[in-house]
Amino acid sequence: MFSRFDLSTLTSFDKIIGKWMTGNNIKDDLFYLPVRIGGVELKNPFVVASGPTTKRVDQLQQAEGSGWAAASIKATFNPVPYMNYEPRYRWLKREKLHTFTAEYRLDMEQGLRLVEEARKKCKEMVIIANYSYVHPDLNGWQEAARRFEAAGAQMLELNFCCPNMSFNVDVSLHESKKGRHSSGASMGQDENSVRLVIEKTREVTDLPLIAKITPEGGRIAEVSRVAYGAGAAAVCSVANRLGLPPIDIWNYKKPIYNLQGQNSMGCLSGPWIKPLALRDVYEIRRLVGAGPAVIGTGGVASWKDAVEMMMCGADSIGVCTQTMLFGFRFLEKWMKSLKDYMEQMGFKNAPDLRDLLLEEIRPATELTFWPGYAEVDPVKCSSCSLCVEIGHCNAIVMTDDGAQIDSELCDGCSTCIDICDRNAITMVENR
Repeated sequence: MFSRFDLSTLTSFDKIIGKWMTGNNIKDDLFYLPVRIGGVELKNPFVVASGPTTKRVDQLQQAEGSGWAAASIKATFNPVPYMNYEPRYRWLKREKLHTFTAEYRLDMEQGLRLVEEARKKCKEMVIIANYSYVHPDLNGWQEAARRFEAAGAQMLELNFCCPNMSFNVDVSLHESKKGRHSSGASMGQDENSVRLVIEKTREVTDLPLIAKITPEGGRIAEVSRVAYGAGAAAVCSVANRLGLPPIDIWNYKKPIYNLQGQNSMGCLSGPWIKPLALRDVYEIRRLVGAGPAVIGTGGVASWKDAVEMMMCGADSIGVCTQTMLFGFRFLEKWMKSLKDYMEQMGFKNAPDLRDLLLEEIRPATELTFWPGYAEVDPVKCSSCSLCVEIGHCNAIVMTDDGAQIDSELCDGCSTCIDICDRNAITMVENR
């Protein structure tokens, strides 16, 4: 078994990976749907986002062999972060929620070696360095930029997002400024800090800079605008939110994590978060306009989710949780389905999908409503009474023939349609 800190790849393993990649018989044209981020062409919109599946060279090789356009390496910290534990994950299928409370990061030397080795072994996939600096001066940010560029990184992703770093402690202990420099999501909520880091980094490198901004605090669009103004070529939205995972109320002192002694806030991701992630991308795009590049992440578990992201303003799509659960090879199916969809819809290029929803999403003051009511199909109705129990509705009664709805009392809210498990209720427009 390879050590997690062994970032090089053994010769015998190289041969295995090479055979696996050749055996896939991947067609270049299937995976070619180019987008541009900061002047760098990605062969398709899909990026393996920084996380547990980008911490080793063999993982990056598998991603390249599976058709991914780019990969952002596991978060690198200089110096080693004050929280750096063995990982503790849970995948909650019913809630479609992935959560982790403990995780380790790479130190600077490990990150540099990973980038250097990846550039030697991955000839087509763009390698992105993801890193942060946890001291108050800015020299470390500049040093990291210089060293990652020298190691071969093609883009630099400045990490202003990790919610389980200082922000976790800030929220849990309410001590955000007690002798500890902000990092991660604490720093990413502060426009001035983000601006200074990007400006200083821009002084020492011409590589495209990606600002990975936290959604914590609810101001991701405003901070993103400052990041672009300071010289970022792109902003990457973030899937993770800090929160408390489900609690066993019968054994509330026991955390859901195995091999962990206390309850803790977790870093939450997975399909459940997609509506919030779409909002992040939409708000960024609405505020900054059509020019800057946006990398959308959060809850992307299918090619359809990726299309939604692009329609809300994303140029490319970052995927992490899905690769943790299912590896990398699902991208082939995604690309086939995406290209079939584009052909049916008449879209020629990936940028054709971008921003299509921007003008369709309207504020509540501009919405149009028309009168109508719900109607029950007596043949499909099973008389289960679920719709009758709806607490805010007085329009539905149960009769010997099944549920009946008084059209005069019905508000047209549609709750009964979603409650009914027989698809026996439809909405009728008033004519």
